[in-house]
Amino acid sequence: MHSGQIALPGGRREEADKDFYQTALREAYEEIGINPEDVTVVGHLSDLFVFASNHMVHPVVGYMNHKPAFLTDPREVDQLIEVSLSTLLDKSIRGITNIVVSGNMEISAPYFDVDGHTVWGATAMMLSELLTIINELEDESLPS
Repeated sequence: MHSGQIALPGGRREEADKDFYQTALREAYEEIGINPEDVTVVGHLSDLFVFASNHMVHPVVGYMNHKPAFLTDPREVDQLIEVSLSTLLDKSIRGITNIVVSGNMEISAPYFDVDGHTVWGATAMMLSELLTIINELEDESLPS
């Protein structure tokens, strides 16, 4: 994502990466110290083209059976913000706001208010898709 914005770990695929899953695991290790061997990859979200950076994002979803001991790379990460899944699922932290983007153009954009931090743009779109999938899975598991 762009400098100064809240983003999930990620970055460009390198020649040594055999696929986007390996890219995601490598980037999570490099940026926030998550050991790839501790992650169970469950799949991916929809590919997302980010016009502002002219990049296609291939979001990968994984989980760990324990809380990681984060180790941030200060060249890549200014601050680590931890947020629980239950907080993200709370609809009261979601909204729509006007944001000024390049060229002083104002747009309406969905966002998450996470402990006073505004999460918007591609990160908010990826989180929204993940939460939609989780909600659909929960609905399917409820008895009829």
